[in-house]
Amino acid sequence: MRAPPLTAVTHFKTCSVGLRHFTSSSRRQRTYIVWAPDYTDEGALARRMAVRQKHFVTANKLIEQGILKVAGGLVTPETKDTTGNRKFVGSALLYEAENLEAVRKLVEQDLYWTEDVWDKDKIVILPIIMATTLQERAGITQPTPED
Repeated sequence: MRAPPLTAVTHFKTCSVGLRHFTSSSRRQRTYIVWAPDYTDEGALARRMAVRQKHFVTANKLIEQGILKVAGGLVTPETKDTTGNRKFVGSALLYEAENLEAVRKLVEQDLYWTEDVWDKDKIVILPIIMATTLQERAGITQPTPED
């Protein structure tokens, strides 16, 4: 089930895209969007749910550092927004980082990567030019073990 680390990402390292900055950091930051579909095998959802709370803790730390701007689980169109009836199919995230390599490293350190929730062959990381700004302070909307 292990796949080579984000091989598609290296293709995007040379892309030239205009910059927009949404951080007060003195370093040049770019915004990157990550589309991370889950594996589709029978145990994928169980693996996701087993590490979900720890995943939230790590995500909250990245939010507090201003690195992770927006994140959420992707669900099927038929999914009802109730705790017991969610059918997750992946994740979408917005990071601010100096370069694509930094985002790739963050993705590879995520529990959903290390615990084989995300399909490593299908993850896409691209720079995004934001048409709107993000709220100044985001946070986890789901409870974490620290709550």
